[in-house]
Amino acid sequence: MSASELAEVARYRVIFADCDPMRIVYYGTYFRFFEIGRAELFRKLGHPFPDYIARGLYLGVIETHCRYLRPARYDDELIIRAGVGEVGRARLTIRYEVAAIDGTLLASGHTTHAVMNEQGRPQRIPEAFRTAASAG
Repeated sequence: MSASELAEVARYRVIFADCDPMRIVYYGTYFRFFEIGRAELFRKLGHPFPDYIARGLYLGVIETHCRYLRPARYDDELIIRAGVGEVGRARLTIRYEVAAIDGTLLASGHTTHAVMNEQGRPQRIPEAFRTAASAG
């Protein structure tokens, strides 16, 4: 997977708690789907979040975007895709897509993160992650 490609990283079955009263997935829930995608992407790259937390490194969200194309509904099975976008010195962007099981694109978006330590100070992105993200 190159830095611009998205890969399937998870599947998810919509539960009732994800939905509004009309049984349509509530718009804010997509950011939780993005978080699932981000965690599984890092795991696939060989860099699970618990390893970074043990080193005192965190990803603070500094920007989010979601484009809603079609609704997902209660009990739908979804495909979550994710990929690394831009990688700077201390920030990175992760791109996402949420699709129906038939491949219909439901939403796309991105999150931008600052890498920081436990005191909230910016930290350089580890070289090992850069290598894994570009080789993916």
